Amino acid sequence: MGHIQGGPSPLQRLASLLHTERKTINFIFIYAIVIGIFSLTIPIGITAIFNFLSNGAMYSSTYILIAFVLFGVIVAGTLLIGQLTLVEYLEQKIFLKSALEFSYRLPRIKPKELLGKNLVELVNRFFDVIIIQKGIIKLLIDIIAAVVTIFFSVVLLSFYHPAFLAFGLVVILSVIAIIVLYYKRGLRTSIEESEYKYETVAYLESVAGKIDHYRADEMKMNEVTRTTDYIVSKYLGARNDHFKVLKRFFMGSVLLRTLLFGAMLLLGSYYVVERQMTFGQFVAAEVVIVQIGYAIEKLMTNLNTIFDMLTGVVKLAAVTDLALEEDAAVYVD
Repeated sequence: MGHIQGGPSPLQRLASLLHTERKTINFIFIYAIVIGIFSLTIPIGITAIFNFLSNGAMYSSTYILIAFVLFGVIVAGTLLIGQLTLVEYLEQKIFLKSALEFSYRLPRIKPKELLGKNLVELVNRFFDVIIIQKGIIKLLIDIIAAVVTIFFSVVLLSFYHPAFLAFGLVVILSVIAIIVLYYKRGLRTSIEESEYKYETVAYLESVAGKIDHYRADEMKMNEVTRTTDYIVSKYLGARNDHFKVLKRFFMGSVLLRTLLFGAMLLLGSYYVVERQMTFGQFVAAEVVIVQIGYAIEKLMTNLNTIFDMLTGVVKLAAVTDLALEEDAAVYVD
């Protein structure tokens, strides 16, 4: 089991699939950056509001700051709607392009490429387009938003105290290290899981194709159940192996968030007592820490979507990598 040997890597395949839509994706990135910047109005506004309230009175400036924070929330929400609209367009475009590529290639595949293969069963790989579609929104909205939030939040923390910048960089490097450490194993187990999934479907299709062969024969009907159970047991084994990798990411998220909250509470309390931070800055810093912690959790828990997308492009390649007839022009989007 494993991904297609000798060809592009799953990451290269996914990048190639999305490359033609780079203009739309660039706009989505811009939206994410602007949304991340506006989301910082919350901790910045809270800092200023606390500083005003520390004097024990409400000023006109306080109401202006509250309005400023609410304005930032509204703008960020409006931009998110625009971002989701672009992602919806991208999902539809990927489905259309993949369907047309399959329709173009299928009648032009060289006969020798199909020796020992069931073309009808290979077409089932098209369903991975749907997985990629659903993964797009996670990748371009949730995961990118998490990365942008972590980056800008760490930059903002550095303004409260220089020590927070070093601590934030350690957190970022820790996240990268965890992902790099388990990436290959996660991809391998995801592809193995998918292989057994399609093996299950292929067997059931073969049974459905000659259903009369199994009717009224108790022994053959039981054989179908036993064979299916055997294939599914392999799928479950691969799925459990994959979930073990995912649990490493989840555990890493919990560990990082715990260390993050604990360290920042201790450091923040110390700097407030030492008069190196105001109480308003301390509260705002904790709001930023909560944002970082939530972003780390979102990033780690959505990595399964990335593995599904990478596996999906590998499965599509089972058809798109088949050689075409000599006189068939290369498919162009």
